[in-house]
Amino acid sequence: MKLEVMVLHVLVCTLDDGITRVPHLLKPEREDIRYVVSFQYSDEKFLSLIPDALRRKDVQIVTLPGRGLCRNRNHAMSFVNDGIALIADDDLFYFEDTFDTILETFRSHTEIDLAFFKTKTPDGEPEYKKYPLVEKSYTRWKGYAPSSIEIAFRVETVKRKGIWFDERFGLGSARLSGGEELMFVDACLKQGLQARFFPKYIVLHPCMSNGDSSAFTLRAAMTMGALCHHFKGWLAFPAMVKFTWQAFRKGEKRPVSPFKYYIWLVKGILYERATR
Repeated sequence: MKLEVMVLHVLVCTLDDGITRVPHLLKPEREDIRYVVSFQYSDEKFLSLIPDALRRKDVQIVTLPGRGLCRNRNHAMSFVNDGIALIADDDLFYFEDTFDTILETFRSHTEIDLAFFKTKTPDGEPEYKKYPLVEKSYTRWKGYAPSSIEIAFRVETVKRKGIWFDERFGLGSARLSGGEELMFVDACLKQGLQARFFPKYIVLHPCMSNGDSSAFTLRAAMTMGALCHHFKGWLAFPAMVKFTWQAFRKGEKRPVSPFKYYIWLVKGILYERATR
């Protein structure tokens, strides 16, 4: 009797000329690996850039006009209904054992619905982020914050619960510039799904920027306020006062004033409350 094959769907989101970078993340064809490339474009001229290397039977290219990373994530998700999904972008590299690591994790841990892994940085760069030292369960109120490219999940379970990426958040959204992976994971945990962190590297990606300028833009402040309100409710107001004081107390030069930064934190709080 032939055993049912567990399929891993690699959900690649790309925008405009990013489509030309996608071939480098593909691995040799195999029965249990499939790629859904959600190609979002701001102008139809980019449609001519699809590389011939993507014209493989294990690659499905689906197009989406407009912008918005979460729209793109949801678009990719809509084309899969079973197996395991791995969230991907066009600027990363997978190791030779990446897909086997993910599939074996879900085979040996039948109780989990989501798995979080680690991102390795190129030689000479600092660690991508601070990770737990050991394998551990992930709960809503405790744990590190996984990045999108470190998340894999059981498709059928997530979709049965009606869980999608919150399109208010993420790059290209109307107001909020990030936080989409936190909202997605939190939606899963609220629905009772089980998540676990595994200290295994699955992807190579340059180190995240720790530059203060990106963290102190007004859109970043609004995003922080929205996330804080989602998790803390009205306690977000005093929490953001403390956050602002801690962020500015060292006297380092910031691109905005503490007052203006806090105002935009509050705007994020009010926006999240009004649009939830």
